[in-house]
Amino acid sequence: MTNREFDFLKEHFSGEELERAKERVENGEPLAYVIGEWYFWDQTFLLNEACLIPRADTEHLVEHGLKRLKKGYYFADLCCGSGCIGITLLKHTENTKCLFADISQKALDMAKLNAQRIGVLERCEFVCANIKDNSSFLNRQFDVIFSNPPYIPTNVIETLETVKHEPKIALDGGEDGMDFYRLLINDYLPLVKEGGSMLLEIGYDQKEAIEELCQCSVYRDYGGNARVAVIDK
Repeated sequence: MTNREFDFLKEHFSGEELERAKERVENGEPLAYVIGEWYFWDQTFLLNEACLIPRADTEHLVEHGLKRLKKGYYFADLCCGSGCIGITLLKHTENTKCLFADISQKALDMAKLNAQRIGVLERCEFVCANIKDNSSFLNRQFDVIFSNPPYIPTNVIETLETVKHEPKIALDGGEDGMDFYRLLINDYLPLVKEGGSMLLEIGYDQKEAIEELCQCSVYRDYGGNARVAVIDK
């Protein structure tokens, strides 16, 4: 355990609880799950084991989203997890509304709690659904759709130490990692209004694959890796 990690624990625990939390981190459990929250953009978001841990790479999705969301827009955060993307966008835009969708009710409950804490709950809708079935969304039209979907190839997940404690259902993008991109482009891009956009987080090595699926602009993160695909209608 690093000194910085221990300092984080001391902010949240003391006495015997601190010792138990320290042991959990030393046994490999991510610090974010141990303290039950993590930092994203300008807020902290509550977490449980059904949610991916927010990462700085995903902030690039918010950065490009803020350039496209206008006053009064209705948008979606699909595969929302803790809700960090949609909630951050709501907090920094005027009179916008967001539909949050996730297959996990436990993750969706956490998104709802985060929306309440950050003060945007009245501008939120929550739908527990498997997005592989888009029937829950067919009567809706969105100005923008955002998603950080599962995009790691199935046979790669077990080799990654950094995500071994996180929910596999939020990581597994199928044999080539592209299953959810094909789904989103085929079934959900038609739900975006003309003049609107779909913004997707992608893996560092998926630029060419996403460009084969659709005409899009791909933006890089601060490390120079492909990170956000923007499809404009």
